[in-house]
Amino acid sequence: MKRFLLFLILMTVMPVLLGMGSLQGPASPEKIPVPVKKYTATILDQMDVVAQCSDVSIEGETFLEGKRGEGNYTISFDNIEQILFLFNADRLTGIVKLHDGGSSELTLNKNQKLYGRTRYGTFQIKLQDIKKIEISDAPQR
Repeated sequence: MKRFLLFLILMTVMPVLLGMGSLQGPASPEKIPVPVKKYTATILDQMDVVAQCSDVSIEGETFLEGKRGEGNYTISFDNIEQILFLFNADRLTGIVKLHDGGSSELTLNKNQKLYGRTRYGTFQIKLQDIKKIEISDAPQR
């Protein structure tokens, strides 16, 4: 009987306790990760819509991370001129064009997000929804 009573109390209280996280309200769209180094980028999405962004980062970081073979690679935005994204059979591939003329192909995490600021407000997009990114250093102020 005690176990049943304890179970009944727990089942009554649990929805209230689990719902308390929602009392804080939704995450503010103004809050995006702020990278240490500032970059600007032109993002072309899969619907050919262009976004000009400043304070660009991928999950708050200023590098692209992916796999090549069995190895994990990171390429700093300092070295990247542009990235072409190809989404095929649930796999996202990034073809990275480097400033030195070289290129590299990485398998990327399709669910990672790119963040930035436009002149209208903040910007977020999953990597799988991007067709192309062109990266440059932010203008000095």
